[in-house]
Amino acid sequence: MTEAQAVEVALAARQEMEVPEGARVSGAERAYIELAEGRPEEPSRVRDVLVWLVRFVLGGGRWVELAISDPTTEVVRVRRSR
Repeated sequence: MTEAQAVEVALAARQEMEVPEGARVSGAERAYIELAEGRPEEPSRVRDVLVWLVRFVLGGGRWVELAISDPTTEVVRVRRSR
């Protein structure tokens, strides 16, 4: 997947992932992240996943980051600023 394709996937998923309407894409980067396979409350196996991190920015320094799996194009993690 290219950077442009990752941004396209993120834009298509923004409503489902509850990215606010006024947020704009500030960039995308490819990285490996660790993902737990089980429930967050319990110990579980962790695997490394190659993803595109697409960040949306809002006013006041707030942001939302979608991690999109490179091989599957699935959104595997959503992080939000506090």
